Amino acid sequence: MDDLRELVGVERPLESISEALHLLAVRLRPQSVGAMHITCSDESETECINAFQRGFVQLLLPSLKFAQQSAFRISNLGGRYEWGAVRIAEQHFKPAKEEGGFKVLLIKVNAHVALHQSLNEQHFGVLERYGTESPCCGAIHQLLEGAEQPFIEQLRELFESEGKSRLAILKDPQQVEARHRALCAAIVSARLQARAALLDIQDYGASSPTLYLVIPCVTINRPERDTEIVCGYYHVDDRVDSRSIEYFGLGDDPSGFTIDLENNTLKITDTHLRAARPARDHRKMVLDRWRGRRHKPYLKINDERLERIARDVVQNKQCDEEHAKGLLRAMLSIVSETTPVPAAALLFAHGCAGIQYAFRAYDLADEVPDY
Repeated sequence: MDDLRELVGVERPLESISEALHLLAVRLRPQSVGAMHITCSDESETECINAFQRGFVQLLLPSLKFAQQSAFRISNLGGRYEWGAVRIAEQHFKPAKEEGGFKVLLIKVNAHVALHQSLNEQHFGVLERYGTESPCCGAIHQLLEGAEQPFIEQLRELFESEGKSRLAILKDPQQVEARHRALCAAIVSARLQARAALLDIQDYGASSPTLYLVIPCVTINRPERDTEIVCGYYHVDDRVDSRSIEYFGLGDDPSGFTIDLENNTLKITDTHLRAARPARDHRKMVLDRWRGRRHKPYLKINDERLERIARDVVQNKQCDEEHAKGLLRAMLSIVSETTPVPAAALLFAHGCAGIQYAFRAYDLADEVPDY
């Protein structure tokens, strides 16, 4: 992964990024290669899509039809990861059944931002399209402006996840320079969308031995040829039972970014670039967060239904499978009725609720009343 690390945080031509990913995949010697590409619907992302198609997809992926290779694609407002997508994509790209064989599934997540440059000053966020200037990325711009739309609510939930108000940081000129705000927002978006894909992978068992690479990137839309910044990578080795996951790259706190311009090339760093780290277990983190609230008083629930269940357990009636199922159904109904917030947090923490509720579960663990 050393070559991939060297890409992180440094602006490069689109073609060089795809070429580097192509060479990395070849060196891994997989039996087959699959790819997913997540981009914004904005027409300015066509150049990025085409570069990935030419430099990676058509060189490595199997033919879908005669002489046609295609990545699994998600294109929507803001380049949002759609829960469950990686599970479907993984099943589309299966290796032949050979002993020791595995596949590489590369998931490239692209946010984007426009760059306007005058002399040695760079300003991000506005693109001239068809003779008229407009925000780019328009979806992230609307998020920063506080607009209300269904897709914005999804973006906002991610930007405010885990109790971190990244939007407030982005809007604070003391923490993020106004001229860099749109760039920092795009980096944060790419990081968080990649994290969502990673959560889906963590919660899913691949149908065949798979090595995943999840790579958040930001396209820099320019008047001339576009460029790209790799923000980091998740490396998920799902080829053996003892799955290993690590992340290397920029963090998701925009106040920590250092943005430099060297020889007309952007370089972005923060303290997270020092070393790779294991990926976090978000289900366990929610449970630890909830348990950490020890200052909260415990509630004693007086409910005849609970007392009946307790009597049945004392009499070992739960040993009968059908009776146990009835007790469990009754227990879940009572707990959700009497203590809905703890019930929801615990059900998520123990895997009974989908991973797509991760960011709401953090709020529940903190007892935020919005949910």
